[in-house]
Amino acid sequence: MKNLPLHARVIVIGGGAVGCSILYHLVQSGWRDVVLLERAELTSGSTWRAAGNTPHFSTSMLMSRVHQYSVALYQGLDRDPAYAVGFHKTGSLRLANVPDRMDEYRFHAAKARYLDLPFEIVGVEEIRKLHPLVNVTGVLGAVWNPDDGHVDPSMLTNALAQAAQDGGARLFRHTPVTAIEQRPSGEWQVETPQGTIIAEHVVNAAGVWAREVGFLAGLDLPIVAMQHQYIVFDRIPELVALKRRVPILREVDVSYYLRQEVDGLLLGPYEKNARTFGAYGIPKDFGAESLQRDLERLQPILGQAMYRVPVLATAGIKRIVNGPITYTPDENPLLGPAPGLRNFWLACGFSFGITQSGGSGKLLADWITQGSPEFDCLETDPRRFSSYATLPYAIARGVDNYEHEYVIAYPYEERAAGRPARTSPLYDRLRERGAFFNTRNGWERAGWFGEHGERPVEQYSFRRSNAFAAVARETELVRNRVGILDMSSFAKYRVTGRDAAAMLERLIANRLPRHDRGIVLAHALNDRGGVLAEMTITRLAPDQFFIASAAAAELRDLDLLEQAVEPNQAARIENLTPLWGALALSGPRARELLARVTHTDLSNAAFPWRTAQWIEIGAARVLALRLSYAGELGWELYHPMEAQVGLYERLLGAGADLGVGDYGFRALDAMRLEKGFRAWGSELLSEITPLEAGLERFVDLQKPEFRGRDALLGQKANGLKHRIVTLQVDAHDVDCRGNEPVFHEGRLCGITTSGGYGHALRVSLALAYLDMDAAAEHTELAVELLGDQRRAAVIADCPFDPQNLRPRM
Repeated sequence: MKNLPLHARVIVIGGGAVGCSILYHLVQSGWRDVVLLERAELTSGSTWRAAGNTPHFSTSMLMSRVHQYSVALYQGLDRDPAYAVGFHKTGSLRLANVPDRMDEYRFHAAKARYLDLPFEIVGVEEIRKLHPLVNVTGVLGAVWNPDDGHVDPSMLTNALAQAAQDGGARLFRHTPVTAIEQRPSGEWQVETPQGTIIAEHVVNAAGVWAREVGFLAGLDLPIVAMQHQYIVFDRIPELVALKRRVPILREVDVSYYLRQEVDGLLLGPYEKNARTFGAYGIPKDFGAESLQRDLERLQPILGQAMYRVPVLATAGIKRIVNGPITYTPDENPLLGPAPGLRNFWLACGFSFGITQSGGSGKLLADWITQGSPEFDCLETDPRRFSSYATLPYAIARGVDNYEHEYVIAYPYEERAAGRPARTSPLYDRLRERGAFFNTRNGWERAGWFGEHGERPVEQYSFRRSNAFAAVARETELVRNRVGILDMSSFAKYRVTGRDAAAMLERLIANRLPRHDRGIVLAHALNDRGGVLAEMTITRLAPDQFFIASAAAAELRDLDLLEQAVEPNQAARIENLTPLWGALALSGPRARELLARVTHTDLSNAAFPWRTAQWIEIGAARVLALRLSYAGELGWELYHPMEAQVGLYERLLGAGADLGVGDYGFRALDAMRLEKGFRAWGSELLSEITPLEAGLERFVDLQKPEFRGRDALLGQKANGLKHRIVTLQVDAHDVDCRGNEPVFHEGRLCGITTSGGYGHALRVSLALAYLDMDAAAEHTELAVELLGDQRRAAVIADCPFDPQNLRPRM
């Protein structure tokens, strides 16, 4: 047995496809002093049992890119006999049996066009030609991906491992990790029965054992393993007679995939009554053996598959494989930095580990070696979950996600499993008043309100849903009278201490407020100048600051703040998110209403725009920020959670004759689009700079030091190649959502980042990231919406109240 080294730059824990991909890509990045530790043999976890499919299709832009990279990598490896992966390029058909499924395909076809992915919507005659064994009765159409296929998971993993070792990496089998501890120096001490290694970075890529490895580092990861069975059929004469491989078939409205396996077929259902595996601890003796088979659970789907592909009805069953695959609460893997730990990385919770291992390995290796990945990874960042994501929550969500693996991914649809997880004190009150809730980072947030307090039910669609009328009502309320929004989900922090100002100045691209009570909008950047965080920073005193940021960024921004404190600095960060609530009061009558409940002078002279004051409302001492993301006169009212119900009722009662009412986040989003306001997670991404986003006014390049400054100076000197603009779109019954391709004179010139209907302007709007030669105002464009090219034009960045007079009235 090889001796363990005393030190390594990176230790990767786990010898499955994901772990070996990370090892391979670290070596490709030039880091040779890297080690992989595997508790048994390579592929002895989920990888060994995987079907090996490599689809390009994904509802996520990031995961589409990951899949695209993975397939290209596997094909490249397979061309070298030394690194063969057993790649079979068969193409795939994804059937549609209902009209909304066709709309889903049209939406994703547009995204595929932007990525230059083969993605063709075909009719039943073409389906017959591509897969003669399919009964097309009741089928409306399909997506044809000619580049899809499958690999041998074991060959893939070993090829990646061998290529990594050929580049200098070291790999140790039968070396389980027994303890992990961070030293005062920041290095990690990893213990095994064969010895101890000290490393700068540790990656948990332990697959089904990821929770156990996480516990060693003090982490409780929201991952649950689900039992997934697939059936391998005996030789099928009708298949052999075709003398060619048939495409992979997915009948997603029934919930299974079917692909060729030698001279037979392999059927993989995602069935109801799903079962977890090892949720409360993986058995110590668990290895490469299959879990207990349960064919009865698969019978309903099996029967429908036999109807669709009749040759299955007479085929014998060769074997049934049952193995664990991991799920997170939102089905995206945990890929990125572990919350609260420096240089400890997660690459686990993959539901599609084979097709995602290649691209994910590249993203994480870049993150480790270069400081940030090529693309924004918000949707895989492990810090998107906070303490609400307990094991029972992960189980509820994991079972639900597995059973709905192929469900139509409608905009805004969120199922009930695991909810509610986090609620403000107003949750029941808002529900009584007709709130329809969506979630963000576990928080239940009012998306829109039913009319006259009726219980709302959204009729989901890729086109305008029944929420459209509600958003129109709420927008009219805020634009003409005054509305209240519960925004308690926003992340909130207090930063105090002698060096608090110095730490923040180095972190953000803007300058801090010069005077107490001042407010600035600020951004933390990566080395390439991309936006990592957007924060509203209020200076309460020379050494005290209040910070608010996006709900989804709570732990991510907490890490940014805590890791910005240098060893000898005196600065303290408190996470106030669960302790403090927030209400937005917005509209032209906001001052009139607020004046009825506080003795504070609210005039422009006494309380100017973009300043803050402590005010008293009833029993609550409130930090009032004169801001409005809706672009109206308004205040954000931050307060202790226990005071929220009383504060809300007082505002509601005092404003009855002013027409006060509730509004939700859908209306807020519609109004910010009318203002051209950029949103973190849509326009503000780690791959887009503030200069490209049109936010140069919030960047002070005269500051001597902040992360990303050199990149911005270089970009400014060389000129921008892309920028965010506002579009008016001829949209009819469907609005942009983001990820729709944009064309100029027939040429692809960019992509939308978000969109919706501007009810005050009565036009459909989008924000888009465009090439500079297509970004000038009045430029005529086209946007692809559900298969149609719709006319669009670049308009003024801020089409509603362009002089921004209303917030300052």
